[in-house]
Parts: sequence; C-alpha cells; structure tokens
Amino acid sequence: MTAAIDIRAVTKIYNPGSQQAVKALDNISLAIGDNEFFTLLGPSGCGKTTLLRLIAGFEQVSGGEIMLFDDEIENLEPNRRPVNTVFQHYALFPHMTVAENVAFGLERLRKPKPEIEATVGRVLNLVKLQQLGDRRPNQLSGGQQQRVALARALAPNPKVLLLDEPLSALDLKLRQTMREELKHLQKETGITFVFVTHDQEEALAMSDRIAVMSDGEVQQIGAPTDIYEHPINRFVADFIGDTNFLDGEILHFNDDLVTCRVGTESMFEAENSGGHQVGDRVTLFLRPEKISLSAAHETSTAETRPGKVANIVYLGNQAAYTVDMGDGIELTAQARPREDGILPFAIGEPLAVGFPARALRVLAQ
Repeated sequence: MTAAIDIRAVTKIYNPGSQQAVKALDNISLAIGDNEFFTLLGPSGCGKTTLLRLIAGFEQVSGGEIMLFDDEIENLEPNRRPVNTVFQHYALFPHMTVAENVAFGLERLRKPKPEIEATVGRVLNLVKLQQLGDRRPNQLSGGQQQRVALARALAPNPKVLLLDEPLSALDLKLRQTMREELKHLQKETGITFVFVTHDQEEALAMSDRIAVMSDGEVQQIGAPTDIYEHPINRFVADFIGDTNFLDGEILHFNDDLVTCRVGTESMFEAENSGGHQVGDRVTLFLRPEKISLSAAHETSTAETRPGKVANIVYLGNQAAYTVDMGDGIELTAQARPREDGILPFAIGEPLAVGFPARALRVLAQ
C-alpha cells in the first residue's frame, strides 16, 4: 500500500509547560493509503479533529512528524499543502453564487479563466449541482450546501481531502443518502479521503479502514468487519455497535475455544483471542444479533439455555429484548416483529436462548 499520509509518533500538547497543559494526542502512528477512504472514529475529545487539523496545517505538532507522499509537510503553511478541508459548517460565502464559491480557490491559485470555468463545470456535475450554479447558498437545502462545499474543496484537485464531521448537521435520511454519495465520489475521483466522525454507523458504512481513537490514542485500526467482529478491547467493542459483555474466568482450552465460568456456576464456550492462560479473568463479548430467541416450549436443546424476558425496547423494524439468564447474567438480543406487527415475546415470558460458541468471543485486552 502506497502511503498518502504517514503519521509518525505524533504528539500534540496544548499550553505546554503550564498548569493548563493538555495532551490531545499521545504518540500517534498510522499510515493512510493512497486512494483510501480512511475514517478517524471516536467520542468527542478523543483527538480525532486535532489530528485532522495537524494534517491540514491549522495546528503544529509538539512531537513526531507527518509525511505526505513521502514529503515532510510540517513547515508548509496550510495554503501550500496539497490538502483541502470540508468542515462541519460549510463556510460558504453568502454573497457569492454556487459557481463563484467553487471558483474561489482556483482564482486564488491564479488559474486561467477558461480552466476555472471548465473545472467549475466538471466538479458541479460531479456533485450533481450542474443546474444550480447561479444560485446563492441561502437558496439551497442543507444537502445542496454540503455538495457546494465538497465541490469547492475538490476543484483544486487536492491529493487529500479532509472531512470534519460534514454530515452531522443533516437529518437522518439525508445523512444516509450522503454516505453513499461520498463513498461514490471518493472512488470516482481517486482522492484520499480522511473522514472524522463520532458516528460508528457512518464509519462502518463508508470506510475502507477505520482508526478507533480514545483519550488521544489509537485503540485499533482495521477494516470495518475486523473492527466490528474482532475488537481488540472493551472500549472498541462497546463503541462500535451494541454489545453484551460477560466477565469470566478461563477454566480450560479446547483448540481455539475456551471454556469460561461466568457468574457463580454458568459455563460458556467462547472463541479465544490468544494470549491467555487458565485462571485468567477475561471479558467476553457477544453481539445481540448473534443471539436467537424462541419460545421455551418450541425449542429446548443442548445448544440453548433457558431465559426470561425482563424488558423490551421497541425499535420499529425490530425490538431489543433484555433476557434474564439467571446467575446474575442478562443478555440483550434482537427479534423482529411478526408479519402482523405483533412482537413475538412478552415481558415475563420464558425463552430458549441460543448462539454459536464462536459468536461469544474473548477480548484480547
């Protein structure tokens, strides 16, 4: 993989040497590939926007270095870096038309007028706004304004496009539509996208790879399926999707499966992540969608366990069931309503609860 951005042991400290010193990034190292849709994902205050601002040149590193296509860019001013940024608030010029907003950066670069006109037409077509070039920002919807901001950022043909939570101001339906359009746009242009978000669904839907961040550190980097199915620690497992956690003790190993005691006497088989020994206290995780629920009188096999519905949260196309498994163990599972819209189980109803052994996994950390 050719690295578009290589971040090497980068640290960022605000107000260094004072009592108000804050370490926003702590020895971050990661490589972002050329033509990759890469997402920095984490809660507010984790350092993801700070890292984006360092790449853009709006902040200076306290330690380490940032390379762009093997060139050190630390001493380059923001306007001299082949990088453009799309912000959460689009910062369009209200007195300019759509076409004038898109042309602004090209004019600053002193591009010839014919080239500017051709480029504006091309990028407006790319973002499906070719008929709106004469309108002003206040005549556009939120989604259209975002497209203008994208077109303006793409017009100078940057090597890297940085996107700082650009979908957060949009309503749910429009966010979902824009996810698909952003991913298509990235593939069509071949430009490296670095996308910042706290929304794990956005990250899973669009990214080639994700870096999950917390407290100024990278917790895990991987493809969306790797992050979701094989989180390295409890923070990642909890932040990405809904998760059941069980605290257990390893009793013995059977190839790549382990048997763990959970609660006082419940035994569970789980997929082993490696690096553990008999007697270790570990955390197991289980995704709700991996659990099957059925009426207790319909299914009772060695692969199921008895449970009872303790609570129900109706979510429209499905319901989240809290199931009391006894021995102090509760699991959240999912079940769809029946065709007539009636929920299949009621609070207090006994159930048979099943899931494959490999759906329950031991966290590495």
